Amino acid sequence: MNKKMSILGVLLMAVVVTSYSVSGTYAKYVSSVSVADEARVAKWQIGLSEDSMKNMDLFQNSYNYGSNGVVVKALDDARLVAPGTKGQYTFALTGIIETNYTIDVAIVDENTGNTVVLTEQELDPTATTNELVHNPIKFYLDSDSNVDIDTVTADKLMTFDELKVALTNLYKDVDGNKIVYGPGEVNKTDTTYTIYWKWDFHTDDATDELDTKLGNLIAADETSKTVKLGLKITAQQTQEKVTASTTTETP
Repeated sequence: MNKKMSILGVLLMAVVVTSYSVSGTYAKYVSSVSVADEARVAKWQIGLSEDSMKNMDLFQNSYNYGSNGVVVKALDDARLVAPGTKGQYTFALTGIIETNYTIDVAIVDENTGNTVVLTEQELDPTATTNELVHNPIKFYLDSDSNVDIDTVTADKLMTFDELKVALTNLYKDVDGNKIVYGPGEVNKTDTTYTIYWKWDFHTDDATDELDTKLGNLIAADETSKTVKLGLKITAQQTQEKVTASTTTETP
């Protein structure tokens, strides 16, 4: 009996050893997959070009006329306008935007308005009405910065009030909706504009008299006849569909 038990015990130990050997020889299934992703914030950088960021130089404190040199000059540092003077100012947007966006132009200091005008009562204090009789400064707006305003036809010249409307409509479509630009560099033609203005030197004797009256009024009150223009340009991200693009390819 003991001999049989011994043989059975040896067999059981052999089974255990064999089972352990098998389990140690064959490995279990193991699979692993690693993934990674990285992102940066979309670029948003827009502003006026370096030249545009300088003080707006639409008006000056002195003006030259050809080879005659300075023909109009303020006796102080004030900027001024006068018959025979003209000027211009170019503003250009620059930067890189990686989202859809719109641009809005607003007129600031609008309450100043265009006071370089002459009304009936200013011309004649006894007048019973006060209609506008003289508005000598004419403006022009173009994406071309090399225009001679003296060559612009009268139908394209604007009053100051008309200029303000044109500026606020710069980045809108014909229906008055804001144009949606796609991602890209902001330095294309439609982001650069030049404001031109002029005050004609002589049209006829009657106009000269009206110009003179304006000069008389400002001599009596330096704050009575001024023209001031301020712009605020705002870019805003949008999720609307692109209707125009500032570039042919995205950066």
